[in-house]
Amino acid sequence: MKRIIARGLAGGCLLLAAGSEVAATEYAFSTYVLGSNAFDAGVTPPPGTYVSVAAGRYGASIGTAVDFGRVVINAGAKVELLTSSLNLLYVPDRKVLGGNLGLSVTVPVGFIDLEATIGVGPLALLRQVDGGGLADITSRAQLGWQHGEFSHTVYLQVVAPTGRYETGFSPILGLHRPGIDTGVAVTWANKATQLQLNGTAGVTFNFENTATDYKSGNEFHFEWAIGREISPGVVLGIVGYDYRQLTPDSGSALGPFKGRVDAIGPGLSYTTLIGKMPFIVNARHYQEFNTENRWQGNSTILSGTLRF
Repeated sequence: MKRIIARGLAGGCLLLAAGSEVAATEYAFSTYVLGSNAFDAGVTPPPGTYVSVAAGRYGASIGTAVDFGRVVINAGAKVELLTSSLNLLYVPDRKVLGGNLGLSVTVPVGFIDLEATIGVGPLALLRQVDGGGLADITSRAQLGWQHGEFSHTVYLQVVAPTGRYETGFSPILGLHRPGIDTGVAVTWANKATQLQLNGTAGVTFNFENTATDYKSGNEFHFEWAIGREISPGVVLGIVGYDYRQLTPDSGSALGPFKGRVDAIGPGLSYTTLIGKMPFIVNARHYQEFNTENRWQGNSTILSGTLRF
């Protein structure tokens, strides 16, 4: 039972951090946080209340011009993003369609530092802005099943435009556009070899930013993790993600602005007990590459989850 709960803690909670909050579309940011799912991604935990805290850093630059709230920032812009978040997940005792239902909400806050050149020729100016505050709150419903060594979960999450926002070159932490993301996650954990394979595939549907009349295109993301339990409670492996924008933007002065990115890095999951309560720590680092029309950098995410 301890192992099942621990696996559910890792896979059942949406842990938002600085991770990979940046992608293509307006601002070259995405409402879905790439790197949210890694080990035990397909596991919805057993009944209980789960509290997760996550923190992370993302640093990157971009090699193309970007629509930034009715302002175009030139290639070479830099961003430094620090975030933390609180996630609450509730799994009721009653099963739905033979699976465990999970309902969660994530409240993130952050601090962002932006540096960019704005303008053309002798009128170009190097500007820097920074600030902190609330980011966009995410609600999620998921339903998961377990069949022996194989677990799978389907989910639907909604992004509310609640974060700090203003048009122009400003330190935004929200994107002022609602979004819906839906997908499926799977986990195969082989007891004989202690090998674990994970994958999460989803599609983000973006709605219009009414402050700028900008409609970001829809996006596809695939996250994966391969790990092995090297000692009781310790899983070590590699993690990654792949992102592709499916449809072009509209309302952009720069054209369709379709983006892509891939990333890879090390990952670690550690499970222990605090008294009788399972506690799990996740750490992972991503290095991005193969980018187009988006930020490219690296991110580090650290999270902890406790079951009550």
